Amino acid sequence: MADESIIYHLLILEDKCTDIFFEIASIPFEIKGQTEISIHSSMQPFIVENEEMVDVKYNVVCESNMKVIKEKSIYADEVYKIDLCQIEEGKEYDLCIPEKMLLNKKLFEGSNIWNFLAFEFPLLEKQAFILHSSFVSWKGNGILFTAPSGTGKSTQADLWEKYEAADIYNGDRTIVRKMNGEYYGFGSPYAGTSGIYRNESAPIKAIVVIEQGPENIIQRLYGREAFLPLFRETLMNTWNKEYMEKMTDLLMDAACQIPVYHLSCRPDQDAVNTVKNEILKEL
Repeated sequence: MADESIIYHLLILEDKCTDIFFEIASIPFEIKGQTEISIHSSMQPFIVENEEMVDVKYNVVCESNMKVIKEKSIYADEVYKIDLCQIEEGKEYDLCIPEKMLLNKKLFEGSNIWNFLAFEFPLLEKQAFILHSSFVSWKGNGILFTAPSGTGKSTQADLWEKYEAADIYNGDRTIVRKMNGEYYGFGSPYAGTSGIYRNESAPIKAIVVIEQGPENIIQRLYGREAFLPLFRETLMNTWNKEYMEKMTDLLMDAACQIPVYHLSCRPDQDAVNTVKNEILKEL
């Protein structure tokens, strides 16, 4: 049985092409390669037809063909190093990948999509960030459950699906974007072990910071207390000063505009009702 699962997984990854158009958080991207690029199955819901207006473009270039001198290393291990070179501010990037790596590794497998494409840079240009969270839509209202791994984000999302018929749009990484003065949640191509990565969106009505507890207690957070959980659970490059200044400003704005709650909870229906009753006060 294990061997069959592995074979099936590899077959999914064998869809290859050299020019890919996809849309994430209502932002049209293009990946243009000089060689075949393996596409992970999680990308399929986000692939679109040829886009006339591409906001962000990645040129995947073999290291042996690179002539650009200004490089920014975004990935490195004992064997490989990947460099991202910004050609046009907020618009076009050259992704310099060693030829052996293109041949031996799946470029977009699992979390590598974030590591290799460094999505956080172009997303920030569009007032968006990636929050470590489970994302559900309940009656058209987006609710995000955020916390460190293993706390129970997916469990709370599952409970909302079970008891309130909520739709789960993503199980681990939600893209939060400010559009026309309002914050929206978007599904993303990476969802951890949940396997839920839908290309759907909803206006965010609540971000719920959860921790396990003996009873269900919810409390609205304000100011610094609302900002810090978002800061801790946002995917970001802390080594880049300019990036961090822009990201901090965006997160502070989000913490002020989106209701943020702390929920001490059990994995039961009463936890759902506790959050629902609090959210209804704001709707």
